[in-house]
Amino acid sequence: DLPNNMIHQVAIKSLPQEWLWCETWCSDETKEMAKTIDLCNNPKTKEPKLKAAVRIVPEWNDYDNEIKELSKRMEEQKKDNHTKANLQSSAPKRDEL
Repeated sequence: DLPNNMIHQVAIKSLPQEWLWCETWCSDETKEMAKTIDLCNNPKTKEPKLKAAVRIVPEWNDYDNEIKELSKRMEEQKKDNHTKANLQSSAPKRDEL
């Protein structure tokens, strides 16, 4: 909305449709040329964005699974680091022996 309001103060150029493809106003034939895909809410279908993403972007599941796996590894690493820190802090110190 901001660019629309500033159009009289700043020279704004419109990008070609391929820079922001959206199912709501673009044809399926033009999706192949899209440089970005807007997973906008389609007022006709009310389909949730993540469900639309899986349908519109074929590789979405691969990306989603990769991120979930990375997140899981990071959580495990965080737990391991926390456990190691607890073991080190509970071990007797040299001068305590």
